Amino acid sequence: MADDSTDGRRVFLVVAVTVVLIAGGIGFFVGANGASVAPTITLFGGLVLPTTPVTMAVYGMLLAVVSLGVLFGLVTLASRFEDVDVDAAEDRE
Repeated sequence: MADDSTDGRRVFLVVAVTVVLIAGGIGFFVGANGASVAPTITLFGGLVLPTTPVTMAVYGMLLAVVSLGVLFGLVTLASRFEDVDVDAAEDRE
């Protein structure tokens, strides 16, 4: 039987890949339909991107990867603190 942490990582990976692909698809849709309204967009006060399907798809995918990376990193950090607390409680018993 597989280790629980391996199963959890596999689930996180599947969810992350799915979210990134959906973000890319939505970005492509926005780029295809939004170019006539706004030919460029300004990000973070200085970065100007053309509103094309490819640039919007890449931007959506990068944003999803960064967001999920931060989220999964925080979950990993929290689980390490939980493991330390559980070990300390078991030692006191």
